[in-house]
Amino acid sequence: MNRFAFVHYLVAFVFAAVLLRAGMLHMFPSQQSSLSRMADNQYQRTIELSPYRGAILDRRGEPLAISIRKPSVAVNPRLFNAKSPEAATVARILQIPFKRIKALTSKKSYFSWLSRRIDLRKAEEIQALNIPGINVIAEPSRFYPTGESAAHLIGFIGSDNAGLSGLEKQFDSDLKGQAFKVIATKDAKGQFILKETLGAAPEKSGNNLYLSIDRVIQEIAESELEEGIKNANAKRGFVIVSDPHTGKVLAVANYPAFDPNYPKALKMADTKNAAFLDVFEPGSVTKPFVIATAMDQKKTTTGEVHDCEKGVLKVGRERIHDTHPADKLTTEETIIKSSNICTYKIAMKMGKEATHKSINDFGFTSKEQTLGFPGQMFGRLAHHSTWKTIRFANVAFGQGFMVTGLEMVQAMGALANGGKLMKPMLVEKVASSDGSVVTNGTPTIVRQVISPKTAQTMRNILEKVVLDGTGRRAATAAFSTAGKTGTAQKVDPGIKGYAKDKYIASFVGFAPVKDPYIVIYVQVDEPRIKPYHGGTWAAPIFSKITDRTLKYMNVAPDKVSPLPTASQTNAKAGTHEQQSSTRL
Repeated sequence: MNRFAFVHYLVAFVFAAVLLRAGMLHMFPSQQSSLSRMADNQYQRTIELSPYRGAILDRRGEPLAISIRKPSVAVNPRLFNAKSPEAATVARILQIPFKRIKALTSKKSYFSWLSRRIDLRKAEEIQALNIPGINVIAEPSRFYPTGESAAHLIGFIGSDNAGLSGLEKQFDSDLKGQAFKVIATKDAKGQFILKETLGAAPEKSGNNLYLSIDRVIQEIAESELEEGIKNANAKRGFVIVSDPHTGKVLAVANYPAFDPNYPKALKMADTKNAAFLDVFEPGSVTKPFVIATAMDQKKTTTGEVHDCEKGVLKVGRERIHDTHPADKLTTEETIIKSSNICTYKIAMKMGKEATHKSINDFGFTSKEQTLGFPGQMFGRLAHHSTWKTIRFANVAFGQGFMVTGLEMVQAMGALANGGKLMKPMLVEKVASSDGSVVTNGTPTIVRQVISPKTAQTMRNILEKVVLDGTGRRAATAAFSTAGKTGTAQKVDPGIKGYAKDKYIASFVGFAPVKDPYIVIYVQVDEPRIKPYHGGTWAAPIFSKITDRTLKYMNVAPDKVSPLPTASQTNAKAGTHEQQSSTRL
């Protein structure tokens, strides 16, 4: 065969092979699709970006958490040269270890995140370097406009756009929305061609969360709590403000605070919402609930006189004492003077079982107060059949069992609203991005604990606690107030007993007395300045929050006084606080 014939046959063979292949592609389109996918894999990359999370807003629509766009840095490991001089510059700008950048060169993929949701200034510096294989992509990011305010309640999210604590975690499925995918095309050199459309809104953003929290009341509670904790040189503290008629939680303040805008610098222990997650012995603040039940059951009357044993009563081998010893006190005076001995004697008229039921009926130690908040705790009380005599005495005046701050504020709300225990309410509604209501919260009555008449009697007595008893510092110049102080020793696990110098100082009350708009529980944990009493440290915080909050709500004063209150002379309210309002 000569050379000419060989070339002739070779050309004919190649032509036939091409024709055969074309026919196969025409007859079997699945192979065509496969080749198309191969080409796409070489020149395109599908990137899944986080969706825009829904906003968290207060009851007036003020934003507490929103989504914004922040730049993230991505790298093509096959194109990026970690040995280039610019690589060290990238590490410096992003403040990440150089070895992390160097490790990318071993990856076989075409895409990897290098640093996500960085400052715009850093992103501009990276782009100015014009390094092959490095791209900047706009991603949705979380921003908390109020910073530290309500941070323990709202929580924060992680780098994967998932809620890690607080309401961000509890309502993650509602807030996170639907992730969306974008296609980034690569040029012949493997460089991604990224357009501005990558930062566009997702197909479906998350639902919006409308809270019962009022941003102004929240800020009032936080500022007064911080000042009070510092004055007492205390370890920490919290405040809960609630509407007694609806159970709506209006503020949840914790101190010390943290800023959720910087989650990488946080320790999870610092983000704990003590108002919902701490359990503690309540102390004297529970006396009104036990005595109210005894009065409702006709076991005692306001004028019945009790022998207070001059401040010391022997119970078995133990002794119980009164801080302010007395010879005899009426039932009303027992609450005003906060007598342990006389409260126990009143509880004995009911018996162990009825006393146990009283504490449960007021919402302590039951899961009827659940909010679904991550890690929410509930009080604990041993069954009355296990109580020894001294345990019965302790329980009567607030020791030997555990409660939470939320349980405490709702129980006092029952005395304030006519005897109805309300289920706490934190979320008013969940709405989609187009405004459609997904779920709607409604006030719920758990039970009628005591009669309206008994509740009215207790309100009058608790007002006298402020006027003539242990709660004098809870008074305000403009509004009548009522409530109960508490001073409880903390248990020291190391000695399996009570610590000598560790106390919880508290006050729980409401205002105005005749028609309460708010109920507030204040806890000061481990005040380091004597005396450690709730009337000394918690009551003044209650007073200032009450005065500022009721004025913000435009509630008419029910007291006439020529003297300005402490909160008037040291007003800190911003422009928000000048709004007027009606009952929440």
